[in-house]
Amino acid sequence: MPTPKLVHYHAPQTRSFAIRWLLEELGSPPHELKVLDMKKGEHKTPEFLAINPLGKVPAITHGGVPVTEVGAIAIYLADLFPDAQLAPAIGDTARGTYLRWIVFNHGAVEPAITDRWRKIEPTMTSALCYGTYDGTVDALRGAVSRGSYILGEKFSAADVVIGSAVRWLTLFKLLPEKPEFTSYLERVTSRPAFKSAQAKDEELVRALAS
Repeated sequence: MPTPKLVHYHAPQTRSFAIRWLLEELGSPPHELKVLDMKKGEHKTPEFLAINPLGKVPAITHGGVPVTEVGAIAIYLADLFPDAQLAPAIGDTARGTYLRWIVFNHGAVEPAITDRWRKIEPTMTSALCYGTYDGTVDALRGAVSRGSYILGEKFSAADVVIGSAVRWLTLFKLLPEKPEFTSYLERVTSRPAFKSAQAKDEELVRALAS
């Protein structure tokens, strides 16, 4: 039986960088990189909308089956390539912590930050997926400061998801300046896989601009 083809649909300087970084952490397994030039609207073509109806990256297909959303893709790929040991196995209690914070990023951090950026003051915090902005930020600070990484001293795909979010939110000054975020960001961005992914994306930016 042939190996299902893995395709990463990507645009530089977007959330899709997290998946490019993750693939580097996984040892760059065989996959096809399909770059979408968003300035040309290539993320809104019928072909791509059939993969992600929202027209957003990242997206992957594996054997033709689409997977979208950074967290879902990270979980899928880390399980697909277990030799890289970026995900606790099913049955390992650490998997609960791992899944918790991957989902927390999309279910709480991004909504809370977006509402704050848009100057939306929540009036029914009990009905919100994140509760309050301050509570969300404090929870995130705790997650990145209990050890070197989300799982203590063990780097995982959760750090790619959370690390990518902290990096972007810091770049756009959407997180308060806290030493916990600064030191965590220094740890994850010093990894060789991060630097390799960053260099490849910078080269891609230059190629698209030429």
